[in-house]
Amino acid sequence: MNEEILKSKIRLIEENLTKLQTILPENFENFQKDDLIMPASERYFQIVVDAIVDCNQILIEENSLPISETYFNTFSVLAKISLFPNELLENLAYCIGTRNAIVHKYDQIQLKREFEDMKKYIPLFKEYLKIISDKKL
Repeated sequence: MNEEILKSKIRLIEENLTKLQTILPENFENFQKDDLIMPASERYFQIVVDAIVDCNQILIEENSLPISETYFNTFSVLAKISLFPNELLENLAYCIGTRNAIVHKYDQIQLKREFEDMKKYIPLFKEYLKIISDKKL
């Protein structure tokens, strides 16, 4: 059962990462001036991050690791099984802060930083996706 859920989460990451890459403009000016691109990009980003956390939790459960109390900590718990490079997990863990700022509309995150974070995390999402997709399911 977990295998099928994991496969569906991987598909969700693939689909929404493709959409994010397609819609996210190259420069901040185009991002901030379009009332449709910004919220769509935010939503695709959130879906990708949530699906990654779900994958982390499935892998944690499958490997009988301690359940994480936070989304952020799923990355450090997952480091114990050496499926992903530790550096990737350490860097990806901080996408949770961007996700939370988007979802909860924290005042302290600036729109430009949100845009830059989305750009920064796309290659990390791709690397995560490649590794988890190559895992024998």
